[in-house]
Amino acid sequence: MNDITFADVVHPSVSFSPEDPAERLILNLIDTCWFQRLRDISQTANTRLVYMFSEHSRFGHCLGVAYLAKLVLEKLASRYPKDVELYKAAILVAALLHDVGHIAPGSHTAFKTWFPCQPDEHEALGELVLKQDSEIGALLDSFAPDLRSKVISILSESEDVPAWAWQIISGGGWNVDRGNWSTVDSVLAGVSYGKYNIAALVDSIVITADKQLALMENRLDAMMHFMVSRHAMYRQIYQHRVLLAADVINQAIVQRARDLGPTLEFADDIMQQVLAAKTVAELRADTIFQMRESWWRYHLCRWSQGSDAILKDLSERLLHRRLFKTIRCTSHTNMEALLVEARACLEKLGLDSRYYLHTITTADVHSGDTRQSMLVQLDDGQVITLSDADPMFQAMVSDARISKRAWIALPKEAKALLGHVR
Repeated sequence: MNDITFADVVHPSVSFSPEDPAERLILNLIDTCWFQRLRDISQTANTRLVYMFSEHSRFGHCLGVAYLAKLVLEKLASRYPKDVELYKAAILVAALLHDVGHIAPGSHTAFKTWFPCQPDEHEALGELVLKQDSEIGALLDSFAPDLRSKVISILSESEDVPAWAWQIISGGGWNVDRGNWSTVDSVLAGVSYGKYNIAALVDSIVITADKQLALMENRLDAMMHFMVSRHAMYRQIYQHRVLLAADVINQAIVQRARDLGPTLEFADDIMQQVLAAKTVAELRADTIFQMRESWWRYHLCRWSQGSDAILKDLSERLLHRRLFKTIRCTSHTNMEALLVEARACLEKLGLDSRYYLHTITTADVHSGDTRQSMLVQLDDGQVITLSDADPMFQAMVSDARISKRAWIALPKEAKALLGHVR
């Protein structure tokens, strides 16, 4: 039987074999309702407002992550056949379904939109899906009675599985998740920042004696190439000031909808449940299932035609790309004075600062790497951390900590009143 092949923007093609039991399971999981739903979950959210071709979904990303995991496992199987045999199916499933809990609008942006100042909980939502969805559960349970628990253990980085099994997907340094989005998001943004030598890294991954994932010393150059690419993707794409300014409009829209309470003119049953939720834990699986980009945009369209001036204006700004402008804040900026002056300008314009004035900052790009740095196996068999193996990595981590950027975001006319005309 021929492989099932998908066109791809990074690899010549992405394929899985129906003759291999684990890969056949992946093909069956692709056809489930929850996985098909990922076609309507944006991979990069408002990035499309800056990079016009960034319209892709979580569906392609998750498929690419599973394929990259397959390539890594094929390489590892030649040296560690028993290890791979025990965990191949679970790793492939975890790679495919690692983002099944993402919601609209815009995956990671959604959690900032609905639940500001709370952690991104898409992993917890994914675990909920794995435990409760009968379609996915039936496929996993029929393959092996313990498969579902293995997948959940991998996705939660549990001590119940050897570390290498989850490090393939979520370990520090390079992993198949980062390895896919770095390149795919770069290609579809029309830039070259995120490209790196995929084959070199896939070929250089080993399992250490204590069952950790490690990189062979002779491919440190390829790893550092990837780290620079990933760093550039954050600096130039994900943390673009216009993109961040668009994200706060999402938050302002939801805040206004919540503040309107029972006077909100339109909200379907799902929207009412989401607006009423204080935390993501209050959302049921069937509610999460309906939280898609088309659902979110339909509400934006309805709100843009409503009678509430604030909700109407904010929705129109997002729909028609009339975004907030930004003012860069440095260590020399008197933030308190600037915000007081900005509020005064907004008041002159008749705009409520609760919705029209925001502070935005960039996060630490390499925070996950400092939590669990990838290991490097030297030519003499010694195993050390990536930070110890290459000083450049440590320098990049340190630079990320000291180069966090901050802005205030507000409407163009308010920025002009402040005298900050670009």
